Amino acid sequence: MMKNVAMDAKLRGAQPFRSSAAASVVPRCRVAAKAISTSSQKQHHDEALTAQLARRELLLSVAGLGLATCMPSSPVHAGEEFTTFLGYATPPTSYGGYGGNAKETPRYTFEYPTGWKEEVPNKVEKGTQGIDGRVVNPRMRDQRAFVITLARAGEDNKSFRLTDLDSTLSGFAGADYDLQDALSSATNRTTSSREVDDKTFYDYDIESPEYHYLVTITVSQGKVFGVFVRSPTKSFTANESKLRHIVGTFRLL
Repeated sequence: MMKNVAMDAKLRGAQPFRSSAAASVVPRCRVAAKAISTSSQKQHHDEALTAQLARRELLLSVAGLGLATCMPSSPVHAGEEFTTFLGYATPPTSYGGYGGNAKETPRYTFEYPTGWKEEVPNKVEKGTQGIDGRVVNPRMRDQRAFVITLARAGEDNKSFRLTDLDSTLSGFAGADYDLQDALSSATNRTTSSREVDDKTFYDYDIESPEYHYLVTITVSQGKVFGVFVRSPTKSFTANESKLRHIVGTFRLL
C-alpha cells in the first residue's frame, strides 16, 4: 500500500510544469498581421501629410499670384527718384528769399533728379533776367535747369506769339550768357513743336563744343514760359535720360 502511494506521488511529480503565461502567447501569424497593419497606417499617414503640405504650398502660391496681380503697378520713373518743382511766376518783389507764398497758386511744374538743389533767384535775377526758378546739380554745378518767365505781352499789349523762334530764343540768352555762345557755335541743332494740354511747346536741342542745351518754350495768357537745361557737353550723354526728363515733364498748371 505504501509502495503504491509513493508510485502515484512520483508519477504526479513527473508531470511537466504548465506556465499560466503560455495561454497569452499571440500566434506568429497574428503578430505579422499586426506589424503589416502598423506599417500600412504609418505609410498612409506620411502620404496624407505630404498631400497636405502640397495643397498648402499650392494655396500659398495661388494667393501670392493673386496678391501680385492686385498690386498697383509702379509709377513711371519711380525708381529713378525725381523731385517735383513748383513755380509761381510772381513779380520780382516776391523774390530774394522765397518764390511766392502759401496763398499763391503754382503756375508751372517739372521734375528734376533727387539730389539736385533748388536755388531761389534774387530780385535782380528775377527783374532783369526773368529767372523764376533754378535747380543745380551740387556735384557738377555747370549742370543745371532754370525757368524763365516774361510778363511782356508785346508792344501792342496783345498776347505774345512765338512768330520768330530764333529771335525769341536769343532774347533769353541774357539769363545765361553761355547760351548765346552755344547758339553761335552750335555743332548740332534741332527744333520741333508739340501740343500739350492745348498749348504749343517749342523744343530746342542745341549742342556746342562747350555746352549742350535742352529748351522748351510756351506761352500762356500773354506770359512766356521757358525751361532751360544746361550740361557740359562731355557729361551730357551719361546723364541724358535724366536731363530730358526735366524738359519732358515741364507743364503749365
